Amino acid sequence: MSPAKRALLAKRLAGRDPGPGAAGAPTAGAKPLALSAAQRRGPLSFPEERFWIAYTFEDQSSAYHVPVTLHLKGALSVPALRDALRTLTARHSILRTRYPIGPEGEPIAVVGDCESVDLPCQDVEGYPWELLDRAAARPFDLEVDAPIRPVLLRLSDDEHYLHITLHHIVTDAWSTNILLRELTSAYTAHARGEQPRLARLTVQYRDHARWQRAQAERFARQLAYWQETLDGVPRDLGLPTDRPRPPEHRSLVPGRCFTAAIPADPALQLAQRTGTTLFMVVLAAYSAVLGRRAGRQDIVVGTPMAGRPDPAVDPLIGCFINTLAMRTDLSGDPTVAELLSRVRERTLHAYENQDVPFQQVIEHVGKRTGGRKALFQAWLALQNVPDAPLEMAGLQVEETADVIEATKFDVTFHLLPAGDRFELRVEYDSSLFDEVTVRGLAHEFSAWLAAAAADPDRRLSEIALPASDLEVLPWR
Repeated sequence: MSPAKRALLAKRLAGRDPGPGAAGAPTAGAKPLALSAAQRRGPLSFPEERFWIAYTFEDQSSAYHVPVTLHLKGALSVPALRDALRTLTARHSILRTRYPIGPEGEPIAVVGDCESVDLPCQDVEGYPWELLDRAAARPFDLEVDAPIRPVLLRLSDDEHYLHITLHHIVTDAWSTNILLRELTSAYTAHARGEQPRLARLTVQYRDHARWQRAQAERFARQLAYWQETLDGVPRDLGLPTDRPRPPEHRSLVPGRCFTAAIPADPALQLAQRTGTTLFMVVLAAYSAVLGRRAGRQDIVVGTPMAGRPDPAVDPLIGCFINTLAMRTDLSGDPTVAELLSRVRERTLHAYENQDVPFQQVIEHVGKRTGGRKALFQAWLALQNVPDAPLEMAGLQVEETADVIEATKFDVTFHLLPAGDRFELRVEYDSSLFDEVTVRGLAHEFSAWLAAAAADPDRRLSEIALPASDLEVLPWR
């Protein structure tokens, strides 16, 4: 969490707005809460509602599945693994939640009782990728299915793949990290014949959903900020493409991805020299290279926010994520330092107004931009959630990468700090772009950071990037 976000959180916790977790800080070794009636049944949170709508109107698309696969080598205890999974589902009620239609025709969240976890085990020969892909793609029926679906593939006595598919309605990146951390810890305890010692949960996800639904006045104030900030945003990003864009709107498009490593020192130095955060630096760089490619001076980029307003919900699994539409003004040929000053000011204001659900922003801002609903076609995510320690008693553990087949945006940059470099994962709409085109964009991003760090007083027009990476493409 950035210093600015920490300051905002401290201000909130000082008494301005207590969140859902008034029961106190978690402690190790406590039993899970017994659920009250309100924690067993209630309205959906706004993120749940968003993904329920997507699930309903996009024919149960697997694009909203979150697959996690662990490659396990060594003497695996299947009973301990099953017990570890049951520990998680017993402790996090969101993993036992179904979403039937209520008597008034609206979806409601209903938490089921703790049950034995079904862990199907299958013997396989050779590479299991096809089986893993099928497991990740199989649809959920959110009205009756548990939103977590594990399967264990056995290649030999000492080699397995544990695959878990979750629906996005119950998880986000932070939560997936919690799941991995607690699963590995609980497995180790059960394998040793011990009880897991996990942080005591003082609230459950339905407490957060109920708190969020009570924030109408706060959301109205924040919505006014976004209406003013996003008034008159450009109707599209304007990136030149390798193939013409289909005329009809598509919420999900065919996607491909690649991963590259770029130096982190330029961004870190630039943040230190200009009094900004790492996120502000990478947002400025991303906006600048997108603006240069598109020939635009007004760039809007989407970015995720953790959406956890109270430390009591930090150890919870659930979908808390919210989206911010970050608008960057590149006009007037500013220096790098001037651009970062603009980005810093707007980012801090955005953090102060980060709670209002993004679907409300879409509904209200869309009315002021000719009815257009898509506020951005580019996405930027700077990972600041610590990696889960993948350690399980007697096992070598490795998380395997998942291949994407669909994406939501023209281009997405995921940045993960890794020592002296960033791991940059780039997703792109493969119906519009060739890989070489998007690799060029990633190279420009890295080159822009290096040039900007070398001289923050340089104007944007003076930052020279390799001409070969700025090839004019045939379609706009």
